[in-house]
Amino acid sequence: MRSLRARLVRAFTLVSLPALLLLAGVTFGYARHTYLALREAEVLRELDNNIRAHYRWRGTLAGLQPQEPPPEERNLEPERRPPPPTSLPPFLVLDPEFRVLSGVPGYPTGAVLPAARRAGLREVRVNGKAVAYLYATGTLPPLDAQSQTFLTQTALLLLGAVGLAALLATGLGAAVSRHLLAPLRALQRGVRSLTVGRAPQPLPAGPPDELGELLAAFNAMTAELERRRVASRQLSADIAHDLTTPLSVMRATLEAMLEGTLSPTPERLTRLHTQTGHLLHLTGDLRLLSLADAGDLTLHRREVSVGALLAGVVAAFEDRAGHAGVTLTVQAAGGPPAWIDPVRVTQVLHNLVQNALNHTPPGGTVTLGAEAPEAATWRLTVRDTGRGIPPEHLERVFDRLHRVDDARSAPGSGLGLSIARTLAEAHGGTLTLESRVGEGTTATLTLPRTDRAEPGRLLEKSRAPRWG
Repeated sequence: MRSLRARLVRAFTLVSLPALLLLAGVTFGYARHTYLALREAEVLRELDNNIRAHYRWRGTLAGLQPQEPPPEERNLEPERRPPPPTSLPPFLVLDPEFRVLSGVPGYPTGAVLPAARRAGLREVRVNGKAVAYLYATGTLPPLDAQSQTFLTQTALLLLGAVGLAALLATGLGAAVSRHLLAPLRALQRGVRSLTVGRAPQPLPAGPPDELGELLAAFNAMTAELERRRVASRQLSADIAHDLTTPLSVMRATLEAMLEGTLSPTPERLTRLHTQTGHLLHLTGDLRLLSLADAGDLTLHRREVSVGALLAGVVAAFEDRAGHAGVTLTVQAAGGPPAWIDPVRVTQVLHNLVQNALNHTPPGGTVTLGAEAPEAATWRLTVRDTGRGIPPEHLERVFDRLHRVDDARSAPGSGLGLSIARTLAEAHGGTLTLESRVGEGTTATLTLPRTDRAEPGRLLEKSRAPRWG
């Protein structure tokens, strides 16, 4: 009984059984009440007929037997009949002066019924003359053997119906629970596949309810995990490629120097130093991403003037922009200081500006902007008039080591935009790109102005399960 299906079946049974018993009890009570009312009407009719017949035959009520014995006792000899009941009969017979004709416990023969109890008396008339009155005592009419048998059989029939309905409810509960739990069983199989390291098959579409939404969410999650698994494999291959190329060049150059084939000239040593710097930059980017994935990336927030931050970025790229023939400008609106990690945000802006300069031809413009459209938000933008990004690459530019084909020759590790988005999310913000081919690209960095009492914020980023 520990499974969910067993508990649902038991719940169906436990809920339906009390309701069925209550219904059976109400039905039996109503049937018994109706039967007794009919029996009372029958007794009243027999008593009325007996009084009329006796009066017409004798002209008086003397010697009247108010009620005939039950059918099974009528053919018995008087000495063999059971003694009269000691309880009150359903009706008392009164003469025209309201005197009791046949005494019973509490109402002796000849006793006059008090005037306070005479309301509601039933008259018995013969030839238009009231010859007797009937007083209802409130006692139920006695049940004969046939009546008892009828009520007993009715009770047994209702109990049998309750038992049959309970069995039907249990079977129906089993069928309904099987149908309701089918999406959960499919989800359970998918989760088990994940736990053993296998990529689950897409689950069938469920009903249009919460369970269906859960199955759709699970399918979306597994699809995203599969995409990340493929991306992770591709990332490993790309990293190996990016590491192998400079290492091969460095090894070949060093071996040639050791063998004396090449002399260690300043130019050759400079190339080795450049390759070493590329490797250090790549490993630094990978370490930053690994810290972010592990949730160990710490931000050191403080109050920073956004205008001064942008001015520092422009100053860092001013010479390079001048040599490339690109105009670098700042359009920053005033506002309160931002509570950010200036080193990390500067790293994001440096990456965005560097990409903009790499893809903006001479005579173009790169504009840095800052505004506070809402009371708790800063929006920083880097807008260029470069070649733009093709739509098929726009959604993947934040993937690690992904580069647009015509940008493969540009410097960098291919991790810049991924790191930039990671740092933006670490601040609780977002980084988005909008681009049109031939018109340029706009990168928008949104940063919330958080409470300055917050000393720092760890980037908490869930790591996707991996399977082979």
